[in-house]
Amino acid sequence: MAAIFASVILITPIRYAVSSEHIRIIQVASIHELMDKYKNSTKQQKEARPRTQSSSGIKINLI
Repeated sequence: MAAIFASVILITPIRYAVSSEHIRIIQVASIHELMDKYKNSTKQQKEARPRTQSSSGIKINLI
């Protein structure tokens, strides 16, 4: 999968048949739909993300 450089947001009630390998195209009917879409996706990512503890071995003493 190629890296995605940028995102383009189309806020329009019409869904266009567009795609790109270089940019992410997001189509929504309203800004509220966009907010709901990403609020739900970030909530799912937080819930699905496994919690792991890691230690880099670097210790900093604050005096």
